[in-house]
Amino acid sequence: MSQGVRRLCAWCGPAFVAVFFLGVVLTGLLPPPSPADSAAEVAHFWSTHTDVRRIGIVLMMFAATLQAPFGAIMAVRIKSIEGRAAPLAYTMIVGTALAVMAIILPVFMFAAASYRPERSPEITQALNDLAWLPFVMNLPAALLQCLALALSVLGDRRATPLWPRWVGYYNLWTAFLFCGGGFAVFFKSGAFAWNGVLAFWMPAVVFGSWFLIMCYLLLRVDDQVVPELAPEPELAPR
Repeated sequence: MSQGVRRLCAWCGPAFVAVFFLGVVLTGLLPPPSPADSAAEVAHFWSTHTDVRRIGIVLMMFAATLQAPFGAIMAVRIKSIEGRAAPLAYTMIVGTALAVMAIILPVFMFAAASYRPERSPEITQALNDLAWLPFVMNLPAALLQCLALALSVLGDRRATPLWPRWVGYYNLWTAFLFCGGGFAVFFKSGAFAWNGVLAFWMPAVVFGSWFLIMCYLLLRVDDQVVPELAPEPELAPR
């Protein structure tokens, strides 16, 4: 893999944050509307500034794809730590695939909510709920990615590890701070509601920071050679 490709994949992290944030702002999801809003209020939200919101939705959809190369280069780095048998690298790949879908599926629901704003308010409210709940309850992807990184870094016993141990502990804390969103289904107000501090704001800050910090760490080690897999032993001729 060329250095240019590795660096391009690493820069996809900050690019994702920038494009996704712009999409969220244009869609009007920042700050998030209250889950306690009535069906009429939700319908009014999606029936105003509709085209601008749709542009934001399209940007969020395209931004989600930038997670794939970013996760791929992290999987490569994890595999350079683990060697030939690399279950944590494959865990990172699965987590990245889930992370892409965890954004695309809610974005599709937002798109459906904006598509026919004249429909029954109750239907629009249901689509809005179908978007927001998985949007903030995105635990599996974050846990898989962060735990794969944490375990690989903390398990790197080489004389010169790829990353310092604090990177592993940082990813453990990141995984923990994502957990608040998992309780959003129980609340329509307060810190654990989908617009609350623990369910939305803290994970949002942690989420964006994680891409920036991991991009910096990936670029720092970019000049290190990724060990190639050892060749398969040749069978002796019969």
